[in-house]
Amino acid sequence: MERRDYEYYEANAADISLEDITSSEDNVEILRRLRDGDDTLTHLTLDSERWPNNFHIGEGDDLGWLGYFIGKSKFFHHLYILVLHDGEGREQQMPAFMEGIARNQSIREIFVCNYITSCNDGFASIMRALHSLPQLEGLDIDDGNRFGPDGWSELRTLLESGVCKLQQLRLSGNYYIGDPGVGILSNRLRGIGSSLKVLALRSNFIGNSRLLAVVEALQNCTGLEILDLSSNDFSSAAAGLGSLSDWLQNSPMILKYLGFECCSITDEGLHALAEGAANHCEELGLDGNESITATGLS
Repeated sequence: MERRDYEYYEANAADISLEDITSSEDNVEILRRLRDGDDTLTHLTLDSERWPNNFHIGEGDDLGWLGYFIGKSKFFHHLYILVLHDGEGREQQMPAFMEGIARNQSIREIFVCNYITSCNDGFASIMRALHSLPQLEGLDIDDGNRFGPDGWSELRTLLESGVCKLQQLRLSGNYYIGDPGVGILSNRLRGIGSSLKVLALRSNFIGNSRLLAVVEALQNCTGLEILDLSSNDFSSAAAGLGSLSDWLQNSPMILKYLGFECCSITDEGLHALAEGAANHCEELGLDGNESITATGLS
């Protein structure tokens, strides 16, 4: 398939038969609703499976036309990308799909979840497209991603730009986040700190040294309500937990929730955290920390 730009879709949109350009009846219906300005189509899931109400990435120019109509939609608020992988024709369709995201002025939340290791270029392209979405409020990069340093670098550039005043940032279950991923926090979240209300960093292999980097990043988060660090190994992170406690005590805000579930926290770590958590959060999640004894809880 030849590479198609925005002008191609614009020139052919009025006369095209949706049945001829997509690979399933469900896709036809979704494109029709987007094209006709259906204000009830506010959420869309992009997947490789043929589930009801999902947009199935199949043969043909599904992805290119979806991007074009997303760019035109005024009511489309939430995009869930469960799969964005290489395949026949994908390289030619990807720019049109990304341009559609960049042209949209109604998307409020994007969720990216991908178990395919070859999706790093696609992830980086999505992050670049988000520079055109100042209205974006939530970004969720979650559950089994294997994005490499290039993708995380693009995310860091996006956050540093301050273009998107995110209220929610969730980076959870990212296998390869490592130091490049945690490095996105090294600028203290200056671009989004004042607007951020929810920061979730579950299951990101954050230990003591990276927890210290997270605490450093929190200095500019003046309106934070939820901080979730569950499912990271903090068995040897008393110093990092103590640093977090100090931040809480020096901050005027009260967290609604502070999550440390399933973190292997010890009695020593809990004592380091206790003073700040006791007085500066309404709810402390500690379920699944089997290493905390009755002495630690006393």
